[in-house]
Amino acid sequence: MVIAHPTSQVVAAGPATALLLVIVGLVVVAGLLAMFWTGRRRAARKPPPPSAPQPGADSWDTPPSSPGPDDHDDRR
Repeated sequence: MVIAHPTSQVVAAGPATALLLVIVGLVVVAGLLAMFWTGRRRAARKPPPPSAPQPGADSWDTPPSSPGPDDHDDRR
């Protein structure tokens, strides 16, 4: 059983305050979405970093990690 103090009051926000908080929340969400969208556009316009040359990239040789023709046992 809960006994309330005779002078206690329920404190609730009025309708104008609630509407103001909803509007502020919507403005914050819209601002965050706009910043995210702007950041994505900037990142898409940025040129990719130059790639480092890979050893043997211009070679027709078989990479050392792959088996060559002499490494297979084709006896049937």
